[in-house]
Amino acid sequence: MQNKLPKPIRPDNDDCCGGGGCCPCVWDTYFNALDLWEEQDAKEKALADKDETD
Repeated sequence: MQNKLPKPIRPDNDDCCGGGGCCPCVWDTYFNALDLWEEQDAKEKALADKDETD
């Protein structure tokens, strides 16, 4: 893949204020980025597996 997303770095626990008022929260941003990265990673692994079986 040309534009491979880097694996997101988990925020430190104290990066979140814990107040629930931030939109988006650092955790929202992290988990959204992690979801995208995991999806991309799964696609890459599936393509690699397909290439190995061909």
